[in-house]
Amino acid sequence: MLYCEKCQLVINEDKCPKCKSRNLREPLPNDFCLLTKLIPMNAGMLKDVLDQNGIPAVTSSTIGAGIAAYTASYFERIKFLVRYEDLPKATDLVNELFGASDDPESSDFPIEE
Repeated sequence: MLYCEKCQLVINEDKCPKCKSRNLREPLPNDFCLLTKLIPMNAGMLKDVLDQNGIPAVTSSTIGAGIAAYTASYFERIKFLVRYEDLPKATDLVNELFGASDDPESSDFPIEE
């Protein structure tokens, strides 16, 4: 497993699929890694489950608040980052809640549109 610091992705390749960088390294236990991106309704549920399992997560919106208000959050996704040491357990929890996916960057797991 290699880690792209720019994209915060853990990958099994020698080149980041998102930014195409080859400047990858072994992940450290406290590196924040992209877990998933979810619609706001599902994000609240995942945040609660992660909290209940003692997994700290950093969340951020993929769009600004002004745009989210204008589009009624239709395009908004909440990005979840967890520490590398918590990534396996957090991934299992996401898969239990929303179904399995190999690519957190493209999945958005269930998007009710």
